[in-house]
Amino acid sequence: MALEIVDSTSQGIQQLNSTPTMGYPVASGCNVQIFDSYSNNYNEMVNNVIRQTGYDADNFVSAKLHKLRSLFPSLSEKPFRLLDFGCGVGNLYGQVANFFPTVVYTGVDLSKDSILKARSRYPGDVDFQEHDSKEWEANGYDLIFSAGVFHHIPHVRHMGLINKLSSLLNQGGRLVIWEHNPLNPITQKLVKDCPIDEDVVLLYSKNLKNYFTQVSLSNIQVIYTTFFPKFLSALNFMDPYLGWLPLGGQYLVTGQKD
Repeated sequence: MALEIVDSTSQGIQQLNSTPTMGYPVASGCNVQIFDSYSNNYNEMVNNVIRQTGYDADNFVSAKLHKLRSLFPSLSEKPFRLLDFGCGVGNLYGQVANFFPTVVYTGVDLSKDSILKARSRYPGDVDFQEHDSKEWEANGYDLIFSAGVFHHIPHVRHMGLINKLSSLLNQGGRLVIWEHNPLNPITQKLVKDCPIDEDVVLLYSKNLKNYFTQVSLSNIQVIYTTFFPKFLSALNFMDPYLGWLPLGGQYLVTGQKD
């Protein structure tokens, strides 16, 4: 889910439809209304788009969490704070405790209707916050995870947002941005077919890696993933060994705050 962004001069929250100035390819300003309109049937819409892969939205969420656990096994050893930046209707929260039982979860999203849906799906003392509340900015986090968010944000805003998120990391904390790979033709087709992805511009991993470097994150890695549709799932054991190959359907960039 796309969120409102701190601009690259860190002068506060700006509107997404402001005129870009840095010469990057820029996605259209985030249409929050379209995310609001799909809040009640978001997963059904996604499942309809990705059905040709043989997987559903829950499968992709569990794959992300499995990858995170394999990358950061020490997070399972003690309580840690997780910021799910662009949490949408709460899909990650629905499974995160299965992989990280000690997690202290915060989810934030610009779409108010998506937050309302997340709260209705998981009633109780779950920390889902509207982006404008700013309460989520008062905490420090050991892991900040953002999946499928940045391609909805004008590229000129990315540097400022990554700087903002990295500032919220505790010492030793990790920032992980998970995105669609524009080098994969099947991914391009799925994005083209997705109603909420109209007019988006996908990101190249090298750009995100560069931003991570500029904000002085360390141990930066680019890892490609999501190589096989379900009918080839017997080959999924190869996924960890193919992280260098820029043909996966998705990729993640991770960096650590020293």
